[in-house]
Amino acid sequence: MGRLQGARPVMYVSTFLMRDGRVANLEAHLNRLREETTYNPALVDEVRVKLREAGPGIFRPAIRVGQTTVTVELHPSIMPAEEITVDAEGILDQRRHPTRKGPDFGWQIRHLNMLRHSGSDAGLLIDERGNVISGVFSAVLFLDLKEGTVNVSAHQRASDSVTLEAALELLTGAGLRIVEHPEGLTMLQLRSNETWLLSSMEGVRKVTGWLEYGSVLAPSSLSAPRLGAPTHREINQRMWERAGQV
Repeated sequence: MGRLQGARPVMYVSTFLMRDGRVANLEAHLNRLREETTYNPALVDEVRVKLREAGPGIFRPAIRVGQTTVTVELHPSIMPAEEITVDAEGILDQRRHPTRKGPDFGWQIRHLNMLRHSGSDAGLLIDERGNVISGVFSAVLFLDLKEGTVNVSAHQRASDSVTLEAALELLTGAGLRIVEHPEGLTMLQLRSNETWLLSSMEGVRKVTGWLEYGSVLAPSSLSAPRLGAPTHREINQRMWERAGQV
């Protein structure tokens, strides 16, 4: 494992949840890692060896790709909550490399820690017009169950998401239609519909509360028949059923 050494600057960071040696959407994560380590494809096999060293239990691996090397850290973790409270204010997105996972990791961590200190589980990144780009570390979508659509942010500053792609495959398989929003989403849309945040670290989480001026308010969406649309819990279950062994 000598080539798995520290490197600066960090070019790419991959984080996900690993449970008893299994990772949801594993092949998609490994394919991205292969793209980032084309200078030495053998490093991907070394990463898998390092991941296997974790053994049974729940872990949050952090894989950092430098210019010529890779580091793998194994952090013990717990299964995340599937329902969350989100800060309703929004954070102006100041990432320097918004579509890259890694270079702005420190900035994102600082803001996530501040959000959790204030009483919320997550927050949303917004542009200068107030449109929602994504979560701090997650993709965002809302379901319009009356229209049978799943609405996603296709903002130019939104990064790709392995978990979002997998969830969309399951949702469209259940008959929902994807609607992309190039300008991002609005807070009104998110607060008046069933909203999910999706990430490889925490899976699919439903927003059940909005933190505003110190109070947690329930979403204003009216209940509607699901008409076959899977719930966020069902999506998480299916992803783990299909999880790959490292």
